[in-house]
Amino acid sequence: MFSLCIPTMNRFDEFLNKYLDNYINLDLIDEIIITDENGDDVEKIKNKYGTNEKLKLFKNEERLGPFLNKLKACSFAKNEWIVLMDSDNFSNEKYFITVKKYIEDVIGEQKNIILAPSKAAPNCDYSHLSGFVYKNGNFISNSKEENLLMKNNNKSSIVMMNTGNYVINKYLIDNIDLSSEQNNIPNSSACDVIYFNTLLFEQLDLNLHVVPNLEYSHVVHDGSIYIQTHQQFSNFNNYVHNKYNNLK
Repeated sequence: MFSLCIPTMNRFDEFLNKYLDNYINLDLIDEIIITDENGDDVEKIKNKYGTNEKLKLFKNEERLGPFLNKLKACSFAKNEWIVLMDSDNFSNEKYFITVKKYIEDVIGEQKNIILAPSKAAPNCDYSHLSGFVYKNGNFISNSKEENLLMKNNNKSSIVMMNTGNYVINKYLIDNIDLSSEQNNIPNSSACDVIYFNTLLFEQLDLNLHVVPNLEYSHVVHDGSIYIQTHQQFSNFNNYVHNKYNNLK
């Protein structure tokens, strides 16, 4: 049912080497698409797994950066529903079972959909937003309701919007228009997810659901692209957050 798309660069030894066995053995994952910025991870995966039929491995001809590398991985997906997961994070079988049931019970044939986790363990708890749907026309009312529900251990929705590691319908990948964004994309490495989401809200009437009990493991480490680049691109980060905050 799912295409698992993983953009990567130099993440095999510490992360993918541990995660891939679990993904390969999950029946709900039909294919695992990995787009590698320099090819080192792809070569190590080939050496370990050979020609495993679930694995579709691609080495980028040039470094694309987080935004475009994610889109490239998703562009190869054969399925309607894509799990877009960072190479340093991990989702277990429960994640896939939970989201499958949510699609069957709630989403049906809708295509302008992202299904976001309600917890990025251990540090980001969005459970107070479980059941929220973010779409054009309800950002102000959602914000007011969120403020009433916030607790000390919760993270805000604007943090959630830049967390990612979610499920996206391929319709959104196939139809986003980036023709006027070429100068912005290289500056987006620290805010690529909220930037992408905001474009989808503006262009394709995105409905982003925060799915109850949908949880994955979010690893914070010194090699994080966000940690490495958020100060370098602070002006663009502020631009994107203002753009998101102006959604009504």
